[in-house]
Amino acid sequence: MRLSAMSEMALWFPYANRPRGKMRLFTFPYAGSGASVFHNWFLPLYDSVDLYALQLPGRESRAAEAPYRDMEEAGGAIADCLANLFDDDVPYVFFGHSMGALLAYRVACVLRARGRTEPCRLVLSGMAPPHLGQAVQPLHRLPANQAITLLGRMGGVPDIVLGEPDLMEMFLPIIQADIELVYSHGCREPQPLDCALTCLAGDRDRIAPADRMAEWRRYSSGPFEHACLPGGHFFLNESGVQAMARIRSALAASSAVSCAFVTL
Repeated sequence: MRLSAMSEMALWFPYANRPRGKMRLFTFPYAGSGASVFHNWFLPLYDSVDLYALQLPGRESRAAEAPYRDMEEAGGAIADCLANLFDDDVPYVFFGHSMGALLAYRVACVLRARGRTEPCRLVLSGMAPPHLGQAVQPLHRLPANQAITLLGRMGGVPDIVLGEPDLMEMFLPIIQADIELVYSHGCREPQPLDCALTCLAGDRDRIAPADRMAEWRRYSSGPFEHACLPGGHFFLNESGVQAMARIRSALAASSAVSCAFVTL
């Protein structure tokens, strides 16, 4: 049975603050995670934006659903849902980290191809652009014990999960499906957008170091910003205050540009 537009929005975006129509920020989670990783963003951003945290199938409130393993399918489904929100002139921004960065870019491309308004800005972190190839280890192709060892080295997975076999039994299939989703995108040449693009990198991130993140400049004809913050692949946790300041700055710049377009 087809879900109503409101029910579908609640399914995909279970964490959303009360809409006020200033600007919308859609957050795309990293591999193995869900919408709840952005729960602590609501308070610092409450006065700036309407925040919508994406919930992918296979985790948290959607644990009973099969996770996506194909980027085109996932991007199309998310774009279908977002179409219900785009009947007005409220500007919006995509933020994605790691897998979420690639997914955010893909959804923006789908929306552009469908003739929809692009986000006024992409804020991407922790994922090098597709044309450089994948630096993420192919966890979906590895035996469970090897995949768990690699996850421990990468960080981002709580020790309580890594050290508990029952929890890992539930978690590992989700992250392996997400890594398969990333690999399904393939190594493609840039498909440029017109929006502004902000890229954030951790100065100790071996998966998406600053020089590789800078290559995202080829993916948009709009303004490009690039910043390096202290930390590894999960520098958002290590340098949360600095990262939030950068994101707030990007949102403020996007709001100013959007207002300028409206008044012209």
